[in-house]
Amino acid sequence: MGCTAVVLALGLPGCQAASVQRVCADATYYFPADSFPRHYPASDAQRRLWYATPLARLGEPSLSCGHAVNAQSYRLLWLNSQAHPVVIRITRTEDVISLHAFQLSGWGATDPGRLTAYSHRRLAEAEWRRLQAALIDADFWRLPTSGNLYGIHGGQWVIEGNDRGRYHLVDRWSPTAGAYRALGDLFFELTGWTKPYPNQ
Repeated sequence: MGCTAVVLALGLPGCQAASVQRVCADATYYFPADSFPRHYPASDAQRRLWYATPLARLGEPSLSCGHAVNAQSYRLLWLNSQAHPVVIRITRTEDVISLHAFQLSGWGATDPGRLTAYSHRRLAEAEWRRLQAALIDADFWRLPTSGNLYGIHGGQWVIEGNDRGRYHLVDRWSPTAGAYRALGDLFFELTGWTKPYPNQ
């Protein structure tokens, strides 16, 4: 990294999808500054660091900084205070659709640990259509980044999307039902992994 940050104006934080950043400093490599509220339970900087740490540990690419303009990518970051972190990324470049899933040895609220499980496979066109339908059902691109509810115990369901340069980020705490939860569940289903805590 080591380059000057360029942070695009987002208007009201989290209300609209933003164009992807082309250059960014370390602190904004994964998540643009001011992505999250500045108030309790964690400041914007704290939350960006918390969510970026497992991605950096895995060497995951940024979806908000320098993403390929001809690619579509969606990523679930699942952090639970009582379970091991999970990252699932689905990327489409022309006709190639790939899924990469990772699980780390640590805990969602502390150090993420080391890689303990990895899965990779190609997805069929029908599976990609299911993902697109779930994104539409959840109204993903229009959801505000942050919800109004946070808790101490439970899971953060953080979903990022980049559609050929258009970037958006949504963060929800332990959604128990609804279209956004169904979207997150689909990531696990396509991976073939069982969620450690189905209700969180």
